[in-house]
Amino acid sequence: MKRTLFIIVATIISNVIVAQGALDALTYSQIRYEGTARSMAMGNAFTSLGGDTYAISINPAASGIYRYSEFAVTPAITHDKSSTLYIGNRENEGWTKFGISNLGFVGHIPVSDRPYGLKSISFGVAVNKLNNFSSRSVTSGVNAQSSWLGSLAESLGGIHNASLDITDNWNPFYDFRSAPWKAILAWNSNLLDPLPDSDEDYIGATENIRGLQIVMGGPVNQEFFRERSGNMSEIAFNASANISDRFFIGANVGVQTLSFYDYQRYSESAVNNGDFDSRFESFSYAYRLNTNGAGINLKVGFIALPFDGLRIGASIATPTWSFMTDEWDEKINAKYSDGYKSQVLSPYGEYSYRINSPMRYNLGASYIIGSVGILSVDYEGVDYSTIKMMTESGDPFEFREDNKYIKDNFQSTSILRAGAEIRASEAFAIRGGYTKYGNPEKSFGSDVQYVSAGLGYRSGKGTFIDVAFQKRLNTNESYSLYEDYTNHAAPVATLESSGWKVLMTLGFRF
Repeated sequence: MKRTLFIIVATIISNVIVAQGALDALTYSQIRYEGTARSMAMGNAFTSLGGDTYAISINPAASGIYRYSEFAVTPAITHDKSSTLYIGNRENEGWTKFGISNLGFVGHIPVSDRPYGLKSISFGVAVNKLNNFSSRSVTSGVNAQSSWLGSLAESLGGIHNASLDITDNWNPFYDFRSAPWKAILAWNSNLLDPLPDSDEDYIGATENIRGLQIVMGGPVNQEFFRERSGNMSEIAFNASANISDRFFIGANVGVQTLSFYDYQRYSESAVNNGDFDSRFESFSYAYRLNTNGAGINLKVGFIALPFDGLRIGASIATPTWSFMTDEWDEKINAKYSDGYKSQVLSPYGEYSYRINSPMRYNLGASYIIGSVGILSVDYEGVDYSTIKMMTESGDPFEFREDNKYIKDNFQSTSILRAGAEIRASEAFAIRGGYTKYGNPEKSFGSDVQYVSAGLGYRSGKGTFIDVAFQKRLNTNESYSLYEDYTNHAAPVATLESSGWKVLMTLGFRF
């Protein structure tokens, strides 16, 4: 199904601008595990395996498996690739970034050498990346049938144009509740005009009047560029216990931090300036959003060894209670063939609110085949329809429409993870994995799948080096850059995206 991509997502509520909606809350609630190189190579199927500083964020009992102390750091290279088809034109874009996927320490404290009872306790601190938002895409084509300005003009029908004017005594960005900021910018840059004998009906600068009809003046080059960056990370403060070398239990206090940057630029330019009665030549509209947030959650888990070789594990996490702040601004630049130019800037917007992301649970089982290798599988469940948005003070009423959309359109889904490790020798290991993230939306979106592989080396002196490669398989999304309007259908774009990551973990055991 087609999703309309709203170039500006701001709505006006109680004289403040709320720049985020249900889809953004979904973005901030999703986890795309990265890992240490070992855990990612094995699909992060570590709920029952443990013994890994990234696995602490999946199951807190992971640190209880340790019989030594460990420090590990994991640099990462991430590449995002997109290919967009729009009105017969294909655009390809790629972006490579560097970062740190994992930085962790586990301290092991022996308690007793008796065969039963409390054998040891472990304390850990790990900074683990839970999601990477980086992506770029370009959409462009020549359109003679419809325009962004035409869609915007029709959407304003019924609004008196005096309400859109920026004057010394009237700031429509804050004083007027019924028009989006992009419309105020377009009106004040002369990209919208009133229809003859009307103060409440509009025509776009890309349109002409022919008799009683409003028609496209001529073909326009349309281009949309979007760049997103940032990440969600977690600082996990962990404690665990080893009971009889058969049962391991742990707990985390997780502090999540989020930074998200979204830059969108849409433009239209005349193929032939003389086609337009308004003397339209070009315009560009830009929207920038910075979101920062922090939240806290609690997680408990266990790993049990019913008999030698078999491990089972489970964990459950509370919702993450997050406080978010959005900061954004918008602008329009317009040019006309008679030499006139205009630039209109919005105020700088800021709004704070809260998001409660869903609780999660993990189940896992693994089998260690002596010194030969490991097989492991995980299941993670999460219900995205339980996301809640509210004001900074905790009042959900202001977000009632967003919360209703969340309940009606998001769903419970699952994450499947599987991994294997083969010991080629005492020092070397070969690994492979698969991860599938179920679609959180009922009518849009798709499953996301990853395949991974890696190698590991363990020295006899406690140093280890792991490398891993992960491939995100292609996903497809259809969308429009603006809404359909009377007798004009917005073209549908198709975005195909994929990507890869390379991780290397350097660790020390002591």
